[in-house]
Amino acid sequence: MKQFALVLLLAVLGTVAPRPHAAQADTLFVYYIGYDYESPNPDPSTFGEPGSLYNSLGAAMDMGAPLVPDTTLNNYTFSIQGMSPTLVQNFGSFIVIDYAPGLFQVYEDSKTSGTAADFGVNPPNATAPSTFTDGTLFIQGQLTNFQIVLNTTTGSGSFNADFTVNGGSQLGNVPANQRTGWTFAGVTANEINRPSGYGHQVVGQVFLNAPVPAQARSWGAVKAQYRQ
Repeated sequence: MKQFALVLLLAVLGTVAPRPHAAQADTLFVYYIGYDYESPNPDPSTFGEPGSLYNSLGAAMDMGAPLVPDTTLNNYTFSIQGMSPTLVQNFGSFIVIDYAPGLFQVYEDSKTSGTAADFGVNPPNATAPSTFTDGTLFIQGQLTNFQIVLNTTTGSGSFNADFTVNGGSQLGNVPANQRTGWTFAGVTANEINRPSGYGHQVVGQVFLNAPVPAQARSWGAVKAQYRQ
């Protein structure tokens, strides 16, 4: 996927969404930025309503060992498609949405012969998600316990899930005993320049918790950084 199609997105996100960091002892797997949307979307005025499905698209900006990307020759995009809400709870101006399991996928596409990733407007459309899901499936993981917390006043919020590696061309590089135990987490923002029809800007990462005695970890500080 040719780089120029993502230049505007990366420039905008770079000004409003600094990269969230996992704890120093944790291992980064994938760092990504993009936009989310609902399709179907029975009620555009809310999020997580019955009959809606959660989707997210964007660029996989950084990937760590044991993944072996070739960013000289290829571009990398991510996709989450068709996650169904199972529980919606409202707490004042906050909404908490739990989802059934789904997949997070990263695709690899040639910079010279691949197709340009293009968000377009009002997804799904002629270029999204199709130009984010062509090429080779690079790495895939199942998302379980996926939950989004949104401030309905500002559009900012956070999301997290458990991540289990289960597919892609890089699966063989991930030792069997390291395919579970990954955390999927990030933040959302009400970015004003997002393409029409997309719900929120998303910035997140997949990281492996350090093999130390269990300790509660909070993304509260990260969420506060993005709260508007």
